[in-house]
Amino acid sequence: MIRNLIYIFVFLYSFGCICQTVSIDSTEFIQEVQYDKSAITPLQFDDQAIQELKQDEAFDYVEFVPPDNIWTRFKNWINEVWNSFINWILQGNEATGILGFLVKALPYLLIAGVLVFLIWLFLRIDLGGSPLKNAELNKVILSDEQDIIETHDIESLITQALHENNYRLAVRFYYLLVLQKLSKKDIIDWQVQKTNADYVYEIKSEGLRNDFTKLTRIYDFIWYGNFDVNETDFLKAEKEFKQITATL
Repeated sequence: MIRNLIYIFVFLYSFGCICQTVSIDSTEFIQEVQYDKSAITPLQFDDQAIQELKQDEAFDYVEFVPPDNIWTRFKNWINEVWNSFINWILQGNEATGILGFLVKALPYLLIAGVLVFLIWLFLRIDLGGSPLKNAELNKVILSDEQDIIETHDIESLITQALHENNYRLAVRFYYLLVLQKLSKKDIIDWQVQKTNADYVYEIKSEGLRNDFTKLTRIYDFIWYGNFDVNETDFLKAEKEFKQITATL
């Protein structure tokens, strides 16, 4: 009986100490609520800056819808054909690595190839025979070039052109005379469809090839450049032509 009373007394004493500790500790956390009573200044937005941002295309997030016309439909058709062609080549697989690079570069390579072909085709045309030239310059055109080289006495044609003070035409005849001599000596294989650059590559002798290249530049500048040539200019060009014809 006495032991039980002792247990009860110890329990009550311990409980009382715990309650006192909790009450003391809780008072330490009681703090006064602070209210911010300072004046608040609202932010002001710059209307002009807002209008400038609205006009800036970098902040225009509206999706652009291309117009529906013949050109856009044609481009869409080209894209569909191209994508179908690529899918046919790749069999539905994704192109990676070098193959992916080639697929991306292929359109540009095709465009470059077309441009090179057009330039090559343009260079193959003898502009001296263009119908856009005046009547005087059309005395020698591509259609009768073969007849002049194969059958005419070109030196007499040069004399006649000089008699008429037609120095540009005389330069033309001088160049045909060089081609005639090169062809007769089988240094070049003259053909009406060939260009001057073709004949340069056919000449095996390096010295002769360099001289002929120089004459070709003079001839292209005078004949195709459509510049007026006076007697002084012609005499300088004639000296170069006579030097090469003397060796043939």
